[in-house]
Amino acid sequence: MWQYAGMFLFGFAVSAFGTIVGFGGGVFMVPILTLVFGIPIQIAIGCVILALFPSALISTVHNVRRGSVDFVAGILLEIPTIVGTIVGAWLTDYLPTRQLEILFSLMVISAGSMMLRNSRRDRSSQLWFFKKLNKLPPRIVRHAASGSYEMSAVTVVIFGLVAGMIAGLFGIGGGFIKGPLMVVGFGIPARIAAPTALFMIVITSAVGSISHYLLGHIHWQIGLFLVAAFTLGALVGNQKAGTIAEKKLVGFIAGGLIAAGVAMAIFTVSQLK
Repeated sequence: MWQYAGMFLFGFAVSAFGTIVGFGGGVFMVPILTLVFGIPIQIAIGCVILALFPSALISTVHNVRRGSVDFVAGILLEIPTIVGTIVGAWLTDYLPTRQLEILFSLMVISAGSMMLRNSRRDRSSQLWFFKKLNKLPPRIVRHAASGSYEMSAVTVVIFGLVAGMIAGLFGIGGGFIKGPLMVVGFGIPARIAAPTALFMIVITSAVGSISHYLLGHIHWQIGLFLVAAFTLGALVGNQKAGTIAEKKLVGFIAGGLIAAGVAMAIFTVSQLK
């Protein structure tokens, strides 16, 4: 009983924070389930992906009402992400994934630190080489209440392939990558990037839940506890998400990125033992 209560509290907290920053929460919850509660990695991933679907769906409904989801950007980015996931999964047979995961976690921490530093200095978080890439044709210009931004087909393909390959190569959800990459890659306002990332998680978690169910990776008692925890966390997170200023939201995303990198590093080192 205490174990399930602990999982519920962790799931609630992770989902609430993940809803605000657009991560979903899988990158935090999978290590917690395996390292704290001793749940096998395959079961942990299956149950978390199952829990992500209703929480991301609830968040998307709330965000659509606020007019903060860019469906065009989300769908365009999700297509190359799927291709990248397939390529990344194939590369696992040829690359030292554990060593690369440690390197990637350090890169994630560095990227989060850069975003945090720029947000405190009131500087744009978009990287200069992405600004140049987004000038290449063909491109579209998207308009939102919080600002306009450009999306080049070249950048869309790079973004999607990178996010997908990371997810497929390391066996992690790509939710925590999508939001920050939209901010630093396209200059998409955080108020649009985080909700759009959650919309993309609806698609990936739905497909992932079916896949893990067929593979027998879902423990229904744990899974349903997490569904309840993530759903409640999403409801609370959505109440807070609309009240956070743009600058502070970028800071939260950056802090979440740093925390995700640390969680990945700890989890990877524990798997090497």
